[in-house]
Amino acid sequence: MSNLLLQLLASGRRPAVVAHRGDSCHAPENTLDAARLAYSAGADAWELDVQLTRDGVPVVVHDEFLGRTTDIATRFAGDPRGAGGFRLSDFDLAEVLTLDGGSWFVRPAGGRRSAVDFGTLGRIPPERRALFESGGVRIPTLAEALGLTVELDWLVNVEIKSFPESPPGLLEAVVRTIRETGSGRRVLVSSFDHRDVARLGELVGEDEPPARGILTETPLFRPAEYTGRLVGAQTYHASSGSLGSGSIAYRRSPSTSSLRGDDIRALREAGIPVLVYTVNDSRPGGLGEHLAGLGVDALITDDPAAMAGRMAEIGRRGLH
Repeated sequence: MSNLLLQLLASGRRPAVVAHRGDSCHAPENTLDAARLAYSAGADAWELDVQLTRDGVPVVVHDEFLGRTTDIATRFAGDPRGAGGFRLSDFDLAEVLTLDGGSWFVRPAGGRRSAVDFGTLGRIPPERRALFESGGVRIPTLAEALGLTVELDWLVNVEIKSFPESPPGLLEAVVRTIRETGSGRRVLVSSFDHRDVARLGELVGEDEPPARGILTETPLFRPAEYTGRLVGAQTYHASSGSLGSGSIAYRRSPSTSSLRGDDIRALREAGIPVLVYTVNDSRPGGLGEHLAGLGVDALITDDPAAMAGRMAEIGRRGLH
């Protein structure tokens, strides 16, 4: 097994902690600042989202439109592309690199996944807050994000973001960037579009990294067979809701036994690691602990420091 992230997931120790878009409750999501902070917080890996600019460069952005996490509405005020919502794929890399990707995070802006929304604004040190407010935080290219991952001797889950208006060639650009940065053994590529995952396997071959995973928000029929044999993926990424965290049974009696364990057992018996998103409940006896008891292999979280602390405590107590 040459992929380092798969090795980590197969190690059998406490669930790995994967920082969702970096440490996204303490820094602007999908930025190098969020990645560095997550690394310092003890995350085993980070997760990022990738799309193509109009001129075909893969950049690290979650949303189809740039309005939530940049100042594009101000910087490109009056631009006719605003009528379409400032779609990322309508802009070249040079234009994207002019955007302020940080100040939104420390401003009162409900629904933006800002520090105000997370309730973490008061925990951000003044010097870091000043950096975010300065307008100097930029959207990184995938090459920069993978380069940082290699520099830190770290691991990363790259999520493919495909939209109806997205330009073609994203998978090819991602594979090319992974090869150019020499990061393949550190990378797990995942997508909600399972056709992309299957095609990625065709692009890289069965034995070449990166690893490949499927994302799902709903339970799948025979998930182990579907993931491994039909799609050719190596990991299964499930929403916590698909495992029953929102069920009446779990709400009435929150516990490991109230969650869907059959699928997890089947996947693990087939040698397919299970990663669960997005899990921010790191309290003793909370969802993170219950999922660890269920045997999941990784928790994807917005607050890696808190979750890493909880998982370390679980490891000390020998619960997993």
